[in-house]
Formats: sequence, structure tokens, C-alpha cells
Amino acid sequence: CCYPMADGFVATVADSVRGVLAKNSDARWRVLFSAHGLPKKIVEGGDPYQWQVERTADAVVARMAVDNLDWVVCYQSRVGPLEWIGPSTDDEIKRAGADGVGVIVVPIAFVSEHSETLVELDIEYATLARESGVPAYERVQTAGVATGFIDGLAEVVRTVVDASQVPCSGSGGRLCRAQWTRCPAQIDG
Repeated sequence: CCYPMADGFVATVADSVRGVLAKNSDARWRVLFSAHGLPKKIVEGGDPYQWQVERTADAVVARMAVDNLDWVVCYQSRVGPLEWIGPSTDDEIKRAGADGVGVIVVPIAFVSEHSETLVELDIEYATLARESGVPAYERVQTAGVATGFIDGLAEVVRTVVDASQVPCSGSGGRLCRAQWTRCPAQIDG
């Protein structure tokens, strides 16, 4: 099911962002937690995805414990005529350029490298950043096979197997609020 606040995932992402900040400590940065977008009607219909993405970003920022961190959750890969959740990653890159700050893009809802990280983030958005006057552009790698992430997933599996329960969170309880009717772990009315 869901693991937006799972410790292994959050720690892996936080460590990766901290690493980019540490090697570029003199620059002013805005961290863009970029996730694949969804049409608004899907979220309004009860899908917990946006709420989960925002909880992950909150958890990563809290774990990093960086004073006055400039960060925002944004969404990429919009296609078609529907209204999508936002703000969009491309708009946030342009805003960073207008503000004169560097961008660290964190593919927060992706756990492996693929076309939306390797092409969209590494090529297309890097080009947009240059064209928009962003002074520096960095992209954090996905969690991939990082030990902390894999160990965290293994712990979720062990917890579920040991307790014979629905894998909705590491604690075994429902993770999403009741308002998210499309959460697969919804067990309360």
C-alpha cells in the first residue's frame, strides 16, 4: 500500500538533499519536491496521492532540520486538457529564475530512474532552468536501491507478514484520512 512517511524512504531522500546542499553550501537554493501530476478531478474524487506526496515532503524537510529551507511541492508531466494539481514544476523553475535562486529538484514520488527523471528532469527541466536564468540546477537521485530505502521496505513487509494485516503503514493502522475514499486500505466507513 502506502509508505509516504516510512522512515527508510524519508531518511534516504533527506540524506540525498543534504548532500547536494553540503557540496554547494554557498549558493541560495529552492528545493522543488517534484511529483507526477494528476488531474484535479481524480484527487477531488477521493485519491490520497496529493496528500501523501505533501506528507512525504513535510517528513523529509523535518528530517533534514535545515533552518529557513526554501522549498515547495510541485507537479510535473501534465498532459491533456484537464485541470491538473499544482503548482507545476515548470512554473516553479521559472519562479526560481525570477527570484535568482538555484534549484534542487527532488523526484519525491519516484523511487527509480526512468524517462520522467532521466529525460524530463535531467534534460528538459535543466534546459528550462538555463533559459529561465536559474543560477544553478541540481537533481537528487531517486531512492533506487539505497540501503535505507530497501531496509525500510523490508521492515514494512515483515510487519505485515508478522501481523497478518493490510500494509497501510509501518504501524499497521490506516495511514490516509477517512476523506480519501480511494485509499486501498480504507477499512473504516
